[in-house]
Amino acid sequence: MKPKHLKFPYKWEDRRPLMADGVLYVPEYYDDHRAWSFPSWQEIFCNDKPVTIEFCTGNGTWLAEKAKDLSRNWVAVEWNFERVRKIWSKMKNYQLPHLFIVCGEAQVFARDYIPSASIDQIYINFPDPWPKEKHAKNRLFQAPFIEQLARILKPQGEVIIVTDDPPYSEQIIREFHAWESVFPGPYYVTEWEGYGTSYFDTLWRDKGKTIRYFRFKNS
Repeated sequence: MKPKHLKFPYKWEDRRPLMADGVLYVPEYYDDHRAWSFPSWQEIFCNDKPVTIEFCTGNGTWLAEKAKDLSRNWVAVEWNFERVRKIWSKMKNYQLPHLFIVCGEAQVFARDYIPSASIDQIYINFPDPWPKEKHAKNRLFQAPFIEQLARILKPQGEVIIVTDDPPYSEQIIREFHAWESVFPGPYYVTEWEGYGTSYFDTLWRDKGKTIRYFRFKNS
């Protein structure tokens, strides 16, 4: 299957939450998310295995490899439809039965769809740092989103974050100050054997940047 084989399921004026062919569409500029009944993870995956989410999945290179592990269920959350198409194509071609895709914004999906204490592990690989101060409001790691991460994770569930951006690293440390860091100060490591790679991992390493891995536990 090629990415182009996934067609957007409705016109803008008809937008609504919709699940089709392994993808949940969470519409933008929509005010009635909570009126839609999100099924349980057990209903989606037809099993009760642990659930791992990757927010801001990109084109799915990293997650497609991880989702070959059938001991757990995997959820890809990506707002850009062209990237969702690439994830979907990998899901089909690699025959990944435990991968579910969400086409929507991370903040909205976390806040309005995910049941409390239902997620075992969360990954966020190379989130956009929005380096200009005038764009700071767009940064993912702010108090409202982190509160939702704490809500949806099970006790002692983990959030794992990867970034190449030093200022964003400092903000991540500040925002997660109330969480338990698995890594001692400076609260990150720069190598993680077997972690996996992605487009941005390769890009920034080739440019000589240092990759920082954070790992926090929900209290």
